[in-house]
Amino acid sequence: MAAEVIQPLLLDNVVNSVDSYFDHALVNVGGELVPYPIHNTVISGRSVRKYVFLADTDLVGKQILGASLMDDQGRTLANQAQNVIKNDRGYLIGFEFNIKLEVKTGV
Repeated sequence: MAAEVIQPLLLDNVVNSVDSYFDHALVNVGGELVPYPIHNTVISGRSVRKYVFLADTDLVGKQILGASLMDDQGRTLANQAQNVIKNDRGYLIGFEFNIKLEVKTGV
């Protein structure tokens, strides 16, 4: 019954809406919050993936403690803990959001 209520267009709109909320990332580098742009976004079906890329060579040897995705007003939308020491190569942090809707009928 729920499949008849929720149409694919609604799910597509929700996926696109979720994608539009994210503006930038804050990465915790050794206790300091450093802003980074969102490097890439992949929308596949009902999944939204956001990637933040740390290429900075000045971060080599520093500890990456976590990352947060932020909206355009600076509010935190998603957090991800990390505990890595940055090497001399790039470091990619990925966030994945799988969008699902559920309908309760007879309410």
